Amino acid sequence: MEASMPGSDDLVAGAPAWVDLTTTDLDGAVDFYTSVFGWTADRSDDERYGGYTTFLLDGRRVAGAGRRSEDDPASPHWTVYLLTWNAAATSERIAEAGGTVLFEPIDIPDMGVMGLAIDATGAVVGYWQPGGLPGFDVYDETGSATRFELAASDFDAAERFYAHAFHWDVEHGDGRPRYAVYRHLGRTFARILDAADLLGDDLPPTWNVGFQVDDVEATLARAVAAGGTLVVPPWDVPDGRRAGLTDPSGAYFVIASPTSGTSDSKAAATTSAPEAAG
Repeated sequence: MEASMPGSDDLVAGAPAWVDLTTTDLDGAVDFYTSVFGWTADRSDDERYGGYTTFLLDGRRVAGAGRRSEDDPASPHWTVYLLTWNAAATSERIAEAGGTVLFEPIDIPDMGVMGLAIDATGAVVGYWQPGGLPGFDVYDETGSATRFELAASDFDAAERFYAHAFHWDVEHGDGRPRYAVYRHLGRTFARILDAADLLGDDLPPTWNVGFQVDDVEATLARAVAAGGTLVVPPWDVPDGRRAGLTDPSGAYFVIASPTSGTSDSKAAATTSAPEAAG
């Protein structure tokens, strides 16, 4: 499987370009994720970025982490950023589609432009206009992000929102719960799951990030030893094995065994009721 994030000519609008962690304990997060995934951490010494940390896998960018601001009411969480070539235009489309732009896109010198919004279902989603930093250096490889899925409380509203705001043209899969995949040139980049029954009244819609591992049980053991908490015990799906857990600060994420591909026949099983626990 080709794993490395391609160059700028191959970047796909609307596809996940980056993930980062918002945490109340940045030092603890660095210790935890470097222990679990074998990442190294590159911390910015620029005061403007508040110690923002880039996680590296063999020197390649895989994810980021930053401290939660004091006025941020959200619990620690992972955020998915979708690629756009025009962040300002995306902000306008988000509002047109029934979403809420949390702040005007921010120009990050020499890197790109970042935006953050709440989609029409209530899930937080980021967007990224590449500059000097295109996004991931690698994904779909052991130790990197491999699955990006929206557990939606309103499937139809989610589909309409991402079609308008990010130009998604989705394909629907068979089976229940309903799901849709965003594909480009035969490759699946993200999914929407109809999670209304799974979320119930207590859990909000959310984007879930899955990281690829060679051995779910071994990774889970490392995570628990490092202070993580098992939320969903390992379960099998047609294309691998999954488990859901939280890091020491409470941020939810999924670990996933290697997949043999991204065929539609397997897409329905990539997330199930357990994963909606995020």
